[in-house]
Amino acid sequence: MNYKKALVLGILASTSFIYADGSWTLAACLKQAKEKSLKLESAKLREQQASVSIEQAKVGNYPTVSASIGNSLYDSPFRDGPQDHYRLSVGISGSYTLWDGGSTKLSIQANELNREATRLSTKETERSVQENVLNAYINLLAATEKLRTADASVELANAEFEKYNILFDAGAITKKDLAQSQANVLQKQASQLTAQLNVNTSKTTLRQLLELPDTENLEISAPETEIQSPDALSPIPSLNELQKTAMENHPGLKSDSLSIQVARKNTEIAGKGKSVKVTLGANASTGLQAWQSDKYGSQIKNGYSHSLSLNINIPIVDGGATENKILQAQINETTSMVSLKEEAKTLEMTIEKLYLNVLSADMQWKAAILQVEAETEALKVAEEQRSAGALTYTDYLSQKNSLENAQVTLTNAKYTSLLARNLLDLYQGKLD
Repeated sequence: MNYKKALVLGILASTSFIYADGSWTLAACLKQAKEKSLKLESAKLREQQASVSIEQAKVGNYPTVSASIGNSLYDSPFRDGPQDHYRLSVGISGSYTLWDGGSTKLSIQANELNREATRLSTKETERSVQENVLNAYINLLAATEKLRTADASVELANAEFEKYNILFDAGAITKKDLAQSQANVLQKQASQLTAQLNVNTSKTTLRQLLELPDTENLEISAPETEIQSPDALSPIPSLNELQKTAMENHPGLKSDSLSIQVARKNTEIAGKGKSVKVTLGANASTGLQAWQSDKYGSQIKNGYSHSLSLNINIPIVDGGATENKILQAQINETTSMVSLKEEAKTLEMTIEKLYLNVLSADMQWKAAILQVEAETEALKVAEEQRSAGALTYTDYLSQKNSLENAQVTLTNAKYTSLLARNLLDLYQGKLD
């Protein structure tokens, strides 16, 4: 029980959002991106627009009522006798569509489907933002580890140069060896500067993805850096399992599927342009003439009228407008179907590539571990040979560089594997 408790506490500690020292974990970065990403804000606004479109579509189910007030100044210069030059008319009218071939109902259904598709599109945007954060975060981890390697190389090169200065003053080495040692320091410092620039660039990329100000001193704390071998990681599922789960959890595929349904509804709506439309209408109005007339109440009373109408609109010829709308809707439907197939193919290729990246990176990781061990032992031998005068300084530097190259290869393989694994988790819906 104590072991299980310790394990749970360890997991919670490794996945906590922000450490006490203010540094960022991967979970904290993903959470921050979800809350602050401008791309996600734009996607959420599109969701709101889709909701408004549903309410607009529902307007066709409600009666419309409008009031009118008319004021007229007029003159009849060739008419004899007194005359009014002002006329007031007021009225109220309303209408209600009894039948429109079902286009309003279809429009509501299409907009509801579109709202759901938009919601899934927002989820897809969230996945895209998370993927960018994952890439930036892992790149920063790798760049930081390479910087540590570069720092160690510079420190070692400086210590070696100081030692060679003493040996040169004592006449134990040649000036050529001293110059090579000094050149080695400069080369390591140049590599250190490049590594530092990569860290700064990676930090800026991650900071911008998290929408943090440029005054933020972004520091990360990652338990991932302590992983020494791929054997310490959980085995990945089979490719078929990964493909199946990714297809089931990918919001883009669900969104495209709904877009096809929306396109089909729009095709039906376009066909309703040939349908008979029945509208019920009502109207009430009155008015008066002023200036010389004074019986305003009588005028309003006598001028009052109301009516009730039933209008039937039967389309006969519209110049091919309906047929063109149907054709355009059918093209949109076919386009949506093609988009769904393309999305599925892209996802399949992505998962397969990530799966192979994990397998390849794990093998390279293991090989790099052995290579670092071998190069470390070879360097020890080279140091002994150099001390005994049996190895030139050039050959000695070559062995040191071989070790550093092996360390860089190890770092690349390690973080390539970690990135691919995290991206597979993302596509499986485990980071939602």
